[in-house]
Amino acid sequence: MKKHIVLIAILFCTAFAQAQEVFVNADFVSSYIWRGIDSGNASVQPSLGLNWKGLTVYAWGSTEFREKNNEIDLSLEYAYKNLTLYANNYFTQTEDEPFKYFNYNSLSTGHTFEVGAGYMFSEKFPLSVSWYTTFAGNDYREDGKRAWSSYCELSYPFSVKEVDLSIEAGFTPWESFYSDKFNVVNVGLSATKEIKITSGFSLPIFGKLIANPYEEQVYFVFGITL
Repeated sequence: MKKHIVLIAILFCTAFAQAQEVFVNADFVSSYIWRGIDSGNASVQPSLGLNWKGLTVYAWGSTEFREKNNEIDLSLEYAYKNLTLYANNYFTQTEDEPFKYFNYNSLSTGHTFEVGAGYMFSEKFPLSVSWYTTFAGNDYREDGKRAWSSYCELSYPFSVKEVDLSIEAGFTPWESFYSDKFNVVNVGLSATKEIKITSGFSLPIFGKLIANPYEEQVYFVFGITL
């Protein structure tokens, strides 16, 4: 295991050295809502990654301010014209379930593995359709069969008076992590605006109004990006 960790570290260092762009940022959010699901309280969510010829590799995390609940995700994206392919490794660890990171036993791990694809129709009509399916890790129904948890989302961005807006709607097609059957689980409207602090520095802020019709819940999230 130690040899594998060293090899991964070497590969990441080599990739960073060859990258066209390296990025690091962090969001501070009032609550963590993911695909219409309440996933945590106020949190800091940092990310670190690189871009290279349409390929994006990054790590993303979420840590609550009050509780010891953590998430660490490793993601790979490849964009070609209007098509984007995704591969995600989600790892969650809570106070109630203190999973070990290097435990990959599907029945006791904190990991789930997902692949997906997204397509934007055109620049003039920027409607995007994305589909994600979990194919490995801890993702089972109550009867012990693999759930193949899947989520499909449609989103459409637009702008009003220098405010970037986006509407989205997401559903799950069958019984899985998201719902006990086909259901719309996420309907949202988000807004992002940059607040000018000085002549050379602006602070992006955003708000999201989110509803989960299946759970009959509504959320409002405020965030700041640094």
